Amino acid sequence: MADGSWDNGGHGVPAKAGLPLWGKIALGCGIAFLVVLVTCVGGVAYLGNRITKDPEGFGKKIMGMGIEKIGPDWQEFRAVVEQLRSPEGCQALYAANPALAKTWPTQAAFLEASSRWHKEVVSAPELTPELMTKQGLRINYEGSGRVSLGWSPQSGRAVYVTFEGTRKPGDRTPRQVVELDVR
Repeated sequence: MADGSWDNGGHGVPAKAGLPLWGKIALGCGIAFLVVLVTCVGGVAYLGNRITKDPEGFGKKIMGMGIEKIGPDWQEFRAVVEQLRSPEGCQALYAANPALAKTWPTQAAFLEASSRWHKEVVSAPELTPELMTKQGLRINYEGSGRVSLGWSPQSGRAVYVTFEGTRKPGDRTPRQVVELDVR
């Protein structure tokens, strides 16, 4: 005879087939880890093969990518260095960059300080791999969006400039100079 209750006492309930949820999650994470691992190992093997086949060509390609990235910043740095070489250029540089007032409160103070280095600042050369590796170039892209460039020539004064913001592709407007150091 049939029981009038909905409770069957646990009898007749089939066991779930397959993996439990935690097993499925672990299996998915394991597969994702293996895909990432194989991709990394493959990438390292590919780069290692390219480097061993032609180390000079690979180095030149990487250096070319660096020059392409740094090039616009270097051109702007060269323009600032050229301004530092004359009193008129220094006057224009100070007028266009109000942040320089943190170091030199007045234009007269800036012009007085710059009068000591006009003749000792040398023109910055074109950006070359030799300049990047052996001739005193320093570049730093800061997390705050500032870009610091410095160059210490073999003869003459070293110049260090910090620009506000990074250069956007196609943008030709000059960025603000927020820090300047001539040593």
